[in-house]
Amino acid sequence: VAYALCSHVDLSQLFYTIDNQYLPGLLRAGFYDLLISIHLERAKEAKLMMNNEFIIPITDETRKIELYPDELKRHGLPGVGLSTCLKPGFNFSTPCFIAASEEHQKPSPEIPLEILKTKAISMLTEAVHYSGVHIRDPVGGKVEFQFVPVLKLIGTLLVMGVFDDDDVKQILLLIDPNVFGDHTEETEEKTEKEEVTQIEEKAVEAGEEALKETKPLMKG
Repeated sequence: VAYALCSHVDLSQLFYTIDNQYLPGLLRAGFYDLLISIHLERAKEAKLMMNNEFIIPITDETRKIELYPDELKRHGLPGVGLSTCLKPGFNFSTPCFIAASEEHQKPSPEIPLEILKTKAISMLTEAVHYSGVHIRDPVGGKVEFQFVPVLKLIGTLLVMGVFDDDDVKQILLLIDPNVFGDHTEETEEKTEKEEVTQIEEKAVEAGEEALKETKPLMKG
């Protein structure tokens, strides 16, 4: 069925529809569901089948995994870092024709995951920065139609393991920067502001003392 649908709706049309800001909300969500069902659902199910497997393959790369790889022993964001698992890789095939044999129809129709990943992050960034209660005409007519389809796509790509560490950090920062943001810069700015205010207070106190000393001299 997926290959038959690819002959009617190709990737260029799907990429155009998911990025189109003028589609009605239900139609916009429907095209997102169509893209996930055609190209990503089988790979997502294959990853979820190995979700409860706790066998860790021992390789040279896995031996480098440490609990605190950083010397400062700071806790990082969840799910970010070097990892390994037995989950299967991606198995796609080119949807150039409709195959009659079932063996040729097992893999999902291929899709450029890097382009889709970049597009999903950019659409989430745009939705976060250019949406809110003050927006008169949100994408899809409602705020939910702007966020829910994109978050559903990102959730599917997360299950598939498409995002790398930097992508996960960027997504978490977009979801809640107060929780997942790096607070070291904020603490440094606070200390600098406190030092400046202390210097200003000392300067004011010194000026007041100087005025007190000069007042009796002026009376004499």
